[in-house]
Amino acid sequence: MATSKPDDALGRLESLSRSLKKGAYRGVAAPDQDEEVVADAAAEEKRQQWCEYAVNVARPPSDPTAAPKVLCAVHNFMEDAAMFEWAGVGFGKQETFHIAMSLRKLAADNESLDKLRLWGKILGISSDYYVAEGVLKATPGGAAKPALPGSPEDDVEPQGEGANTWCYWVSAGGAAPWIRLPSARASHIVAARKVKRLMTGSLGAPVDSTPWFPGKERHLLRSQIARISATCTLAVDGFFEPDDAEEAKKNAIRMSDPEGFTFPGHDALATLDSWKHAAPALLGTGKCTWPDLEAFEEGTLSEEQTAALTAAQEAEPAKEMLSGLGEDLADLLPEGAEGSPAWNIKVYGDKGTYTFEGGDAKSYRITAVRSMIWPGAISVAQGTKFANLYIGDGTKSAALVEPNKESGLPLANCAAFSSGNVKLPMAPEDVMDEPGDLQEQEEPQPPLPDEVSDGEDHDEAEAQ
Repeated sequence: MATSKPDDALGRLESLSRSLKKGAYRGVAAPDQDEEVVADAAAEEKRQQWCEYAVNVARPPSDPTAAPKVLCAVHNFMEDAAMFEWAGVGFGKQETFHIAMSLRKLAADNESLDKLRLWGKILGISSDYYVAEGVLKATPGGAAKPALPGSPEDDVEPQGEGANTWCYWVSAGGAAPWIRLPSARASHIVAARKVKRLMTGSLGAPVDSTPWFPGKERHLLRSQIARISATCTLAVDGFFEPDDAEEAKKNAIRMSDPEGFTFPGHDALATLDSWKHAAPALLGTGKCTWPDLEAFEEGTLSEEQTAALTAAQEAEPAKEMLSGLGEDLADLLPEGAEGSPAWNIKVYGDKGTYTFEGGDAKSYRITAVRSMIWPGAISVAQGTKFANLYIGDGTKSAALVEPNKESGLPLANCAAFSSGNVKLPMAPEDVMDEPGDLQEQEEPQPPLPDEVSDGEDHDEAEAQ
């Protein structure tokens, strides 16, 4: 340095001195080595799991070096989310993207799926349930024999029919896996109509309520999903048509021929006549259809059973598929009023109509149909697309529907909460009226008047 005379001679001298001292030092190393300090180990572990799950979800399901993996028809929730956002319903862009990727991964992990979409979200106390709805591929085989009425097999409708037309998976969100729910049972649906309870977020939680529910929370959740789907799954008029093929199942529908179908206009979508029910309706038995008596062999059913089933079927006929919304709660509609007390229709967004080259007119308005019976159920339509979604606590409400005009009672199966989600809850008893005032009655043994008795004691034995 004395010969070269660098500009930073002092800095080089300090660096050389530090190197010589460090090389000649033979003591114990300093205790403060560079270590990564984690304040919350559990939170850091969850963060690492979330990062790994997010990477796996966003990764394409196919191996780049192998042939592309064929998935089922996964509904594009990213496009539907834009429509729902205009109607005031949504999850946010980041969560919407994660839901779409999670549905794609669920489709890649289940090869038996034919269709898949996001059904909605049921809010719980500890955690929520994201619900996915799917259709399984048809399995080869002939038609199964009808189950005997009252048997355990009769309690569950066949896969692809009635309340089991679709299969459902639930997830707590985040890095939680998708768990398939059991099939819907008619006895659970009937019992769920008498129970009003919030979900806890645990599928194995007991359902402590009055009346008693014969199952865990997973069964109650599945029953509520079946009830909501049967009432609130809608489609525009003409989009579906009954499937009359020989191999088709009961209440099956299919898409109409595109050449003969015209999507309803914007003004027509704002009326109930342009919307139809696209799911089988539930009967009082918890099923969607009555058993076909002609399918049973002679002697299988007794005369009493046949007469009872015939009388029940005549008292409550099964509803037809693709029925109109105007028939819902028609008895509660005031005289001279139009529409239905069960539904509310509103138009959002830009209501203008624009004409493009070629003379085609287009509007970006959003038509939303909301259920007044199941708050949180919504169907939206824009252009030539429509979608259904449910976001709510999974309970039926009568606060938005007028009571019965004759009896004054609220909507059926809309009682107060039968469970406070606490240990051994009991439903509150009916409030008793104040007892009426007691009327004065005459003394059954009135005293003798003074004319008959002088007020002295009278002993019959002494008188004798």
